[in-house]
Amino acid sequence: MTETWIQPLTREHVREILEGLDLKVLTDPDGDPMVILADERVKALAFAAFAVSPGQVLSYMAQVQGAPNWTEEEALRRVNAWNAERRWPRAFLRGGKIHLDYHWDLEEGVHPALLRDLLLNALAGTVQFLLWLDGLEA
Repeated sequence: MTETWIQPLTREHVREILEGLDLKVLTDPDGDPMVILADERVKALAFAAFAVSPGQVLSYMAQVQGAPNWTEEEALRRVNAWNAERRWPRAFLRGGKIHLDYHWDLEEGVHPALLRDLLLNALAGTVQFLLWLDGLEA
């Protein structure tokens, strides 16, 4: 019988995986790991934080900076189009800014390889959103 290596979800575990991806990991004011995502082909970038709640829910929240200067109505139309065509990340407007998020219930723990895949999917989806936002298909 093989060991499953299921581990409790912690901020430190998330940080280790992000650093293992050769990302510069910052810390937000709440102590959560944070990265800045950008692509040289586009102007916009995203400030992305990974929060671990006491109930072992991993939340990924990104705020897009440098998005096109659309009216709120146009920005809402665009994020709704994204959500209609793609599953993740979910896009929404708050305070006139575009936000992206994912949430995973990991209260039973998580295998390191699965956690790495979840983090990679969130990061890749965000970069894909930035490219899409600027009219480039990823």
